[in-house]
Amino acid sequence: MGTDMPRELKTEHELIEIATKALEANADTIGWSPTGIEEHAEDSEGCNWNINELYGDSKDPDAKEIVMSAAEEIINELRKQYNLK
Repeated sequence: MGTDMPRELKTEHELIEIATKALEANADTIGWSPTGIEEHAEDSEGCNWNINELYGDSKDPDAKEIVMSAAEEIINELRKQYNLK
């Protein structure tokens, strides 16, 4: 059950750049970046990639949990727009 709107195809490098910029533009996720893109078969939404890990400037596990929660929303919006080439 994919979406009707086609996703723009991007390379892994391009997706990392897009995600990094989106995270930097949000006050809750500034200073955090993706460690990489995980490719997978298209999911029920029609997306073939995800970002499961971020690295940032805080070692506080509570801070990372807050950041990951905010980042999940940002990443999910990107997943609706782009697919991995």
